[in-house]
Amino acid sequence: MPTAVAHKARVKEGRNVFDAAVDRISEQMEQGHRLVVSFSAGKDSTVALECALMAARRTGYGVVDVVLRDEEILFPGTYEFAERTAQRPEVNFHWLVARQPILNLYNRAMPFFWVMDPLLQPSEWVREPPPGFIDIPEMNIEAMTIPSRFPPPPGRDLIAVIGLRTQESRQRLYGLFSSGGALTNVNRWGTRSLRPVYDWSDGDVWRAISEFGWDYTPAYDVMHRLGIPRSQLRIAPPTMNVAGVGLLQMAAKAWPRWFDRVAERLPGIRAGARFGRRALQPQRRLGETWEQVFWRECAGPKTPKWIKERAVTVATRLVKTHSRHATTPFPEVEPCRTCMGNAGSWKAVALHMYGGDAFSTFGGHMLAYVEPSFFRPGGGSWNGGSPG
Repeated sequence: MPTAVAHKARVKEGRNVFDAAVDRISEQMEQGHRLVVSFSAGKDSTVALECALMAARRTGYGVVDVVLRDEEILFPGTYEFAERTAQRPEVNFHWLVARQPILNLYNRAMPFFWVMDPLLQPSEWVREPPPGFIDIPEMNIEAMTIPSRFPPPPGRDLIAVIGLRTQESRQRLYGLFSSGGALTNVNRWGTRSLRPVYDWSDGDVWRAISEFGWDYTPAYDVMHRLGIPRSQLRIAPPTMNVAGVGLLQMAAKAWPRWFDRVAERLPGIRAGARFGRRALQPQRRLGETWEQVFWRECAGPKTPKWIKERAVTVATRLVKTHSRHATTPFPEVEPCRTCMGNAGSWKAVALHMYGGDAFSTFGGHMLAYVEPSFFRPGGGSWNGGSPG
């Protein structure tokens, strides 16, 4: 395996990434902290869990706590894999159901669906959680692992072990730099996070799974056979971002019965599988400027009110910011990077705000997350945390 990389100057440490990951976890176990592995049943959390189990055997730590937050809708075979993991004797598995909203970008009028929606009959859900699940009131993802649920020993920390890898995005890399290493500071809920596999590549993940014979969800094999590139093999609800369109179209072919059930549960899904990205983007008419597209599609009379309000807020602030340092109009296509990097153009604003940006991935500091209770009275709150 490749050599592990130190976080600050990205200097090679002289050990491979697998040994480095196990060492990072072992160090915290030896210090007496309580570690809880955040498990999504995806490949990254799978290797993080296996490294944690190896570290536990090395240090005599004992049974490892594992926590999963049920998302209801993942590709077939994924939750079956999670149930196999829960049966392992070296694992103390906590299957949480938060009934939190998840984005459905294919429905602009109602962009959320609630996991195991209490307003529906269980027969209307895509699947039910297994026996022994734990209902929790907290909807933000950081509340999976909190001291009230996993009390650490006196004078020791509660540490959430997460399968974050910096290869996935530059933002994750910057986050690692800002926190000073694999271990973060204590968050507002009293928990630290450990990212033992942050320097692993996709190849490292699959090599470890292959060489050690680790179990994993068979959904990855199906995706691979249907031509999904290794870098795009992801296990997550396919309705949360534009990047999931290709996986959704693949899923309609791979698991038609599952797809039919999901389409019944989530309005707009069939259009996404049929039209791809065009189902999630404004359509530019002949002769239109991107500014005109924005005002028609993102702030026009047929635009849902919540999208219009958020879109106008972002556009107004960006144009105002641009006017402070430039005498030229706000750009049509080529972004003004002084404004907001790649976001500084009418085209970018139109494309990103067409769906309302409920989780503020584009609007950033200009927009707050849309609270669940906005769309459903009593629907809950993120309580200052991240939706996930």
